[in-house]
Amino acid sequence: MRKGIATPITLVVLMVVFTSLLAATGYMALGTLKGGASERVTYQAFTVAESALEAFPLLVRCGDNLPSAYTLSVSGGPALSATYRYPNGESTVPPGGGNIRVQAVAQVGGGKATLEQTFRVGCGILGAVPAALTSRPDISVRGNAQVIGYDFAGDSGAYPVTRVLAPGALPPLPADAFSLTVADASLIPVGSYVQIPSPVAPRTYLVTGVSGNALTLRPLSPPGPTDAILPGATVSLVPYAVKAYDPANSTLTLSDARSLLVGQTVRVAGVEARVLSVDLGTNQVRLEWRGTPPSAIPEGTPLVPQILGAASARSISTVGAGGISHGQAQYSSLVPSDPDALFQRTFGLTKEEFLERFPPQPASTFNGTLSGWELKVVRGPLLLAGSRRLCGQGILVVIGDLTVNGTCSTGFQGLVYVAGDYDQQGNSVLTGAVVVEGAANLDLTKIAGTGQGRGKIAYDPMVLLKLRLGSQGLASVRPLAGTWRRL
Repeated sequence: MRKGIATPITLVVLMVVFTSLLAATGYMALGTLKGGASERVTYQAFTVAESALEAFPLLVRCGDNLPSAYTLSVSGGPALSATYRYPNGESTVPPGGGNIRVQAVAQVGGGKATLEQTFRVGCGILGAVPAALTSRPDISVRGNAQVIGYDFAGDSGAYPVTRVLAPGALPPLPADAFSLTVADASLIPVGSYVQIPSPVAPRTYLVTGVSGNALTLRPLSPPGPTDAILPGATVSLVPYAVKAYDPANSTLTLSDARSLLVGQTVRVAGVEARVLSVDLGTNQVRLEWRGTPPSAIPEGTPLVPQILGAASARSISTVGAGGISHGQAQYSSLVPSDPDALFQRTFGLTKEEFLERFPPQPASTFNGTLSGWELKVVRGPLLLAGSRRLCGQGILVVIGDLTVNGTCSTGFQGLVYVAGDYDQQGNSVLTGAVVVEGAANLDLTKIAGTGQGRGKIAYDPMVLLKLRLGSQGLASVRPLAGTWRRL
């Protein structure tokens, strides 16, 4: 009797337990399925955000606004998108490049992902040259050839680039921002500083916008009631303008730190200093003052770098009437012993990266002429003489030896970089700068000839400025290691 009763009771209990287990298992499966769907859309959002970070280097254009959005095409489905955010408040790439912190935000269905990474953006060539002629090998200047640097004592650090068109800007000038039309704004990037005379005193302005030949300017100090900008006034660019000064650490934040070198002499606010460090990511330079350090430096103050006539990692000599003006530095730390380091500080890319992007053309296909401030890369040895003289304006890079035995009557304007030995003679005139790596045996860099009555090589800051701004196509964007993170 008890066995007969116990058996059904046991079966009922087992059924209840089994039913409970089924219910629990179903509930857990349903929860897992719900969690899986959520994870799937979150993973999709993560993938889109990661794709946006990977695409960022391809979307950056120096001098333009930073990208605001990214779209990922999906085969057979709707496109997915992400937005870019810039926590440090940038809207454009600074003129000299720098570090840019980027957040990519993507939403897919109910899933959302935010990823962050910092990128190092380089814009155009660095053009970091300490002299009109920079050479790893020994330098010999002979004949009546002249190698001419830049007058450091007379250099104001502001260089005329254009003029004001009518109607100018009449008083009272706005205290915040106003528009000014100029003849040519191609050498005035957003974020730079310009000096413009007024009837009262010269004024410095921050360029906050450029549209065609119209500048948007912000005065750095409140304009007076009679301040005006008249048609025809000269607009001068300040390439290395002080944005901020930390007197405790002798550190300047500049509008652009390209072309500045460790060990170089500079002048700021009337005081000379030596450059101890240059950070292109932040455009900061740390200085060692040679006089009483300034207690304050106003925004927009020019920093003036010293550009010597010649600098060499080895000896420098002059023979006969040959001469070097505005200083020279032999056995100088301003010229690196490593040829690859010399190349990279000139162009902002390794030689390998550079040659992958710009493969050299055979010497036989180069006629000696550059135009429109273009870049030409030629495989040496290259001889430019007779009917094939060096002419025009631009950047000439020779991978091998170069001999220049004649230029056009107007000379050549630009930068000549020789990854080999260099010999300049005859009636040749180069305005800009020449950089010589030298071959393995570091043969002599020879400058000789008549120079057509002018310097054989003469430094010109405007030529290097045009090359830096005109070479924005050399933009390099790379992620900084250790900066990726998921927010």
